[in-house]
Amino acid sequence: MAEAVAKTIATKLPFTVGKKELYLPNFRVILKRSHLPPTQASFVVPLWFSKLDLRDYLYHAYNVETTGIRSYVRQSRVQQGRPGGRFIQNRWHRPRATKHMTVDLVEPFVWPEGPESYADWNKEQIELAVPDNKKMMETMGSQKDTYINKDRRVAMREQAKALLEGREKWKSGGQS
Repeated sequence: MAEAVAKTIATKLPFTVGKKELYLPNFRVILKRSHLPPTQASFVVPLWFSKLDLRDYLYHAYNVETTGIRSYVRQSRVQQGRPGGRFIQNRWHRPRATKHMTVDLVEPFVWPEGPESYADWNKEQIELAVPDNKKMMETMGSQKDTYINKDRRVAMREQAKALLEGREKWKSGGQS
């Protein structure tokens, strides 16, 4: 039964269908927003992905037919530091390249319009939190594990100044 269905599907398509079965993919195919016409779509795919893989993936997962695919590999710029993100002077590396594919579609695809109301997503509360989030990010500094408390720094500076001028006497933390 399944063979008969596969043969009828294969005879209707203008291309041969791969026999690679795809259940739960362990890769990411990203549809990019671009200024291409509606009959074209742009994707970011893994480096090992081929044009045939993308064509079969789009057809079997989304029932989207394609007429042509163009691909290129975009090299990343050379950066200073370690690949993990920590800055080290005089150490250079090139981050991993990305593969981009542009697909010619049989039927045009138009991005859906955004929602008219953001009431379901609490956009007002999120916008109210933006200044606090920016302030917190500024205090976090450039390192992820470093927290800079500017108020405490000012208080410690004033306390040190008072100790040096003799207005206060030093007490250890254990004494009360």
